[in-house]
Amino acid sequence: MRKSDFDFSVPRRQSYVAILIISYRLYKVIARQLWPFLLIFLFKGSFSESSTFIFSIIGIALAGAIYSSIAFFKYYFYINNETLVINKGVFQKSVLEIPFDRIQSINFEQNLIHRVFNVVKLNMDTAGSSGSELQLNALDQTLATAITEHILSNQKSVIQNAEETRSEGSIPVVDNKEVIFRLDIPQLLKVGMSENHLRSGGFILLFFLWIWDNLRDAGVVEKEQMEDYIPSPEVISQSITLMAILAVVFFIVAFIISLVRSVLKYYDLHMYRIGEGFIIESGLFSRKEKAAKDVKIQVLRWSQNLLQRLSGIYDLSMRQASSVATARKQAIQVAGLDKQDIEMTQRFLFKEDYNNLVNINFKGVSSYFLYKRLFRWTFIFVPLIILTFYIAKYKYFYGFVLIYLLSILRSVLKYSKKKYGIYGNVIAVSGGVFGENAAYSLTHKVQNISIRSTPFQERRKLSTLIIFTASGLHQIPDIATQEALEIKNRLLYHVERSSEEWM
Repeated sequence: MRKSDFDFSVPRRQSYVAILIISYRLYKVIARQLWPFLLIFLFKGSFSESSTFIFSIIGIALAGAIYSSIAFFKYYFYINNETLVINKGVFQKSVLEIPFDRIQSINFEQNLIHRVFNVVKLNMDTAGSSGSELQLNALDQTLATAITEHILSNQKSVIQNAEETRSEGSIPVVDNKEVIFRLDIPQLLKVGMSENHLRSGGFILLFFLWIWDNLRDAGVVEKEQMEDYIPSPEVISQSITLMAILAVVFFIVAFIISLVRSVLKYYDLHMYRIGEGFIIESGLFSRKEKAAKDVKIQVLRWSQNLLQRLSGIYDLSMRQASSVATARKQAIQVAGLDKQDIEMTQRFLFKEDYNNLVNINFKGVSSYFLYKRLFRWTFIFVPLIILTFYIAKYKYFYGFVLIYLLSILRSVLKYSKKKYGIYGNVIAVSGGVFGENAAYSLTHKVQNISIRSTPFQERRKLSTLIIFTASGLHQIPDIATQEALEIKNRLLYHVERSSEEWM
């Protein structure tokens, strides 16, 4: 069927694959709630209890299948006068109406089930929503593309009728896509190896502690058993060999998890340029496609951690208009770029303002930014260092000294890299500790400006300048109050005189 052959005014349902996907999501929620009982059954269940447990699982599975089927047949959608209408509900019916001009982005997603049955999940976001306002779990790919093209083409007419000078607010779906970045396998491995392994290791520890607590609360593991299998902290700390082995195992597992996560998320990542916007596709089992129109991107941010600096790669984030609480979740993430890729993206996005961007003269913040951090860490750790030395607990003494020195180093590095600059129509704020990051916005996309001062800042005639956009904020701490006022007035002047679109 051709895309033009669809009659969207006729209510239609999703693909029958949606029943399977709804069931999967329902069973996943049930499994999260029931797995402690499964562990109890495996460890302490008797034969008489096993049949009851098995029949209970079968009953839950049947109930879930029936619920999923009813939910599928009760869910249908259609288009009425440039409004997408969704009817749904099993026990309580509801009608959701989304005008085309409220739709900010339309993204495709394919997990393993979608790819097997050649269907896609369609997500629609609206500005200010806490997540995807609408999710169509399984649509034929041709139908999904036709719906997207119909909404975006009519969205253009809605916008033009409201204001003739405004351009289309969304990326048109066309087949002519220009590849501007592709993450190959060597770069993908670099991304995995330069991930935050401490974060992955922390997830491992939290996961096993959570499992252990649930087993203990469920009575599967008694306190006496825990003491038999877990050595005391004193025994562990006295065994250098054991500590070294645990550290190596911890690092290896964290490294493997980081690498696997990166491969699953960024496999075959492509960044395309279409008209006046970007499209990013990535994922191994769950294939995702996200689009961002230039005019809707509020903040462009690149970052490097220490390992990424050694590897020469960057992470890039494009934040579109959304609620502040979900701006980071809604941001489009691209990994593994080099410096030239970052510069090319900036050229596309900022266009004639790119020269302003490269000519920014960054300024540092007041030394008070450093002093207050040094004072904080000194106030915390110096008494502990003196106390542990006085009572001859040298093991803790050396630990506190090391943490104190690391805190001082972090404070110095953070102060040296905290900079800001405004040139022409571009605002930039940079920072970092062991790595680096920088965030850029255009002045006409500023939504609000706030100047705040604590009593300690007021004594030194300093303030914190906060610049709000539709997807987050730039915060410039500890600068002269007079300069903060000058920047505020300058930005407000730019906003008032600009006739450019901000989203």
